[in-house]
Amino acid sequence: MHRYFVIFIIPVLFVISCKKTHQNPEGFEIQDGFKLELVASEPLIKDPVDLEFNENGDALVLEMPGYPMEDKQSRLLVLKDKNNDGVYDSTIVFAENLGLSDSFMPYKKGVLVAAPPYLLQLHDDNEDYKVEKIDTLMGGFAKENLQHNYNGLTYGIDNWIYAANGGNSGKPFWWGDTTTALDLRGQDLRFNLETRQMERLGESSGGFGLGMDGYGRIFETHNLTHISHSVFPDRYLKDKPILPENTLQNISDHEENGLARIFPIGEQEDRVNHPEQSGYFSGSCGVTYYGGGAFGEKYENTVWVADVVLNLIHVDKIKPNGASFTASRIFENKDFLASSDRAFRPVNMSVGPDGSMYVIDIHRKVIEHPEWIPDDIEKTLDLNAGKNQGRVYRISLAEGYEEFDFQQFRNTEGLLKSLESSNQWVRNTAHRLLMENSISNDVFAGLKKLLNSENQLSRLHALWILSHSGKLTANEVVEALQNSEGSLRESILKIAENYISENESILIKIVELLQDSDARVRMQAALSLSTLPETHPTFQKNQAKLFHALVQSTQLSTDAWNVAAVTLAAQSKTAQLFSQIAQEKRPNSSLLASLALNTSGSVDKVVSVLSSLQSSNISDKDRAFVMKQLAQNMDKIAGKAIEKQLESLEKNAQLDLLTQLASVRQKLKLKPAPQFLKYSNEASKNVLNTKLPDSVRVQYLSLLDFVPYSQKSTILFECLKNSQPLKLQENALRQLSNYREKEIGNRVVSMWKDLSPQTRRYASDLLLYIESNHDALLTGLEKGIINIGEMNFDLERRRTLLWWTDNESTKIRAKKLFSDSGVSNRQAAMDKMKPALTLKGNNIKGEKVFSNTCATCHKYGSIGKEVGPVLTEISRKSKATMLHDILDPNAAVDPKYVNHSIETKSGVIHMGIVANETDKSVTFHKIGGEKVLINKSDIKKFRSLGTSLMMEGFENALSNQEMADLLEFLQKGIR
Repeated sequence: MHRYFVIFIIPVLFVISCKKTHQNPEGFEIQDGFKLELVASEPLIKDPVDLEFNENGDALVLEMPGYPMEDKQSRLLVLKDKNNDGVYDSTIVFAENLGLSDSFMPYKKGVLVAAPPYLLQLHDDNEDYKVEKIDTLMGGFAKENLQHNYNGLTYGIDNWIYAANGGNSGKPFWWGDTTTALDLRGQDLRFNLETRQMERLGESSGGFGLGMDGYGRIFETHNLTHISHSVFPDRYLKDKPILPENTLQNISDHEENGLARIFPIGEQEDRVNHPEQSGYFSGSCGVTYYGGGAFGEKYENTVWVADVVLNLIHVDKIKPNGASFTASRIFENKDFLASSDRAFRPVNMSVGPDGSMYVIDIHRKVIEHPEWIPDDIEKTLDLNAGKNQGRVYRISLAEGYEEFDFQQFRNTEGLLKSLESSNQWVRNTAHRLLMENSISNDVFAGLKKLLNSENQLSRLHALWILSHSGKLTANEVVEALQNSEGSLRESILKIAENYISENESILIKIVELLQDSDARVRMQAALSLSTLPETHPTFQKNQAKLFHALVQSTQLSTDAWNVAAVTLAAQSKTAQLFSQIAQEKRPNSSLLASLALNTSGSVDKVVSVLSSLQSSNISDKDRAFVMKQLAQNMDKIAGKAIEKQLESLEKNAQLDLLTQLASVRQKLKLKPAPQFLKYSNEASKNVLNTKLPDSVRVQYLSLLDFVPYSQKSTILFECLKNSQPLKLQENALRQLSNYREKEIGNRVVSMWKDLSPQTRRYASDLLLYIESNHDALLTGLEKGIINIGEMNFDLERRRTLLWWTDNESTKIRAKKLFSDSGVSNRQAAMDKMKPALTLKGNNIKGEKVFSNTCATCHKYGSIGKEVGPVLTEISRKSKATMLHDILDPNAAVDPKYVNHSIETKSGVIHMGIVANETDKSVTFHKIGGEKVLINKSDIKKFRSLGTSLMMEGFENALSNQEMADLLEFLQKGIR
């Protein structure tokens, strides 16, 4: 689900001379050494979402007043700074009635505009700020939720134009020819307007915009997942499967339970749908690679991401990690820029030619899309507040910045000089201008000279332009592939793909790079080799050398992306390569699995893989994984030869392999193996045999996958008892989720209080997401068997019962338990204490309240005991949210803080929080901080009390003023 408006950016160019000293705007905090300046605001601009500069130095801004109601059309303005004071003071309307356009880019003395469902070209050939003509270049893009329409137009170094697709479908086509439609299937895309080509890029993050570094590598963002890397494009896959689900990888190294912590300032807003996300990325947008070259080494190779909900900008340093990258936060416990102004909504950023970062602020009181605001809360909000406002800020070094001389773009010498700039926008603009015009012999000569430049990126620009123009020789490609810079070798390999079938020396060099010291170069070398048709004579001639090099490459450090690339390089010869690698002393089991996944089409190939697998020096566990992948291609392949290979593998096979082979036999409609039947007959009793190792019991349980529900239900429910190993409980629930018998929900509810805390998390999903269990779930909630807070009823989980079921009875019953806006068990208590939110609190007095009433179970800084949640970072929540949590502790209880009771065999009863649970023991935290370790063998009863350890009725212990003081302390501490 996509909950927030997420808008991104493209590089921006700003030409202003600003020598005056400015104070940072009130309410903003920015890192030392930088200044923040407001350079455009209402009434000059309204609702800005994108900002770009053309080669003339004109700043253009795209307004989108139609978000989120789709009631107004976008328009494009030219900003002017007539008095040259660094602040824009007038505008020219460049184009109106642009539908719901969300992105644009300069192109051929005009602009391209993403105006779903179209791609438009606006012509201004005489450059008088008046559009002479509008051409529709493409149609067929999806036109859906505004924040997820296609967007982020970016000119790539490879002369293609890139765009994010927001996770949509859509079938774009070249205007006038619907037969060219490309089914995007939820992927991003690139297109070439000169050659009229379109390609899918790969899985879209679902967000708005693309960040692209100087080598063309793509970074994306979306709501909770603030930074992802698109490891390699879809064109290499050719619809072939790989082990990773897709090539989009979350590269953040600073996540807590799947969310990255960020640090807003000031009074926080209520989170109307997901309060648990307070203080974490939830509305990430504006992903921007910093290529300005002006902020110093610390900011080189950084990606900047805004959070439109929490009013800040976060910066990550990008570092190599195998064939992909890792993103590490630059600042601990703070972010680069934050504002206490809740209407500051940074939706986009761009790097200007001066190296400054420009921040586009749509400036809205409410930014969440109405679809994700509960209806009764939406009625209290003014969704149009701020629609007549909008801001653009410039971030620069405190000592100022250097202007860019746009006259450089007026002549050949200046364009070539611009390719050597440290600023990415300057290089890219010069590159685009050279490509948009006929290239003279003088320009070609200058580009040839740049091939020897010490500036690696200027070399790369020259190589791509020369290659596109047909002026790059094979010898120059070979020489470039020997560059000492890994990132350059990686990018040049993509250029080499255009020469590989014509020049054997290039092929040999690419083969050598399969053993490069850089993992990403090795990956790209394999991907580039995959583009050479295996029927080509050059491939046939060098096949043995190629396969040997592929095998050797896997002896180096190999990750999932190297494995995928080697598999793709093998093309249809995966079985042949499998046989070679399987005989290595230490074969790479992941690569074997990947090759098996791509082996299909004939009995001979499958038999070859099975035979090689049998003799390979890998464990049965790895053999089982390989078989699982191979089985995906065996639907229509059978025969005595395959059955014979299965029989050989089954001899002396351990349980995990035997189970997987049984699955293959079932798929091929073959009789079960005698060995499997022997184990299967023993499974029912051995699953519950406590004398066997837990891992063996779990393996026996997996054998029951093949047994009908009626024959194993008793065993599965016995496995759910909290005395059983946790993995056994989890796997029993997994099997139960495959069935739709109504008794399953009823039995799970009847056991609810006896389930272990970890198991209840899985059990809650089984009850909620399988409709046949809804009656049992609602009955359990109505009777109080399940405390409503234990179900973690966030917005989507509530709507599963309120909206997204077709069963009207379920909807009616759910509405009696909670509303779309949330769960509230104690509205009267909330109403009684609500005045505390308007009173001025005293944090010093609040500390005393905390010490007297909360410290026996909660820790804040150095105060208190750690039994319940540590509250040191609770300041990330609004006071209203904190008040709700305090007064209604059972409305939403984290399962790890549910109160439990343990009675030992000796009659001692303990009550408290399960701090840790293993298969052997339970660690209890009791009120006051006492810790107790209890062996499971000593437990007589172990039950959930279904409620938070924090008792209700707190409002009776404090006055409104004392609550106000406590809330002030919790949000600000003692300073």
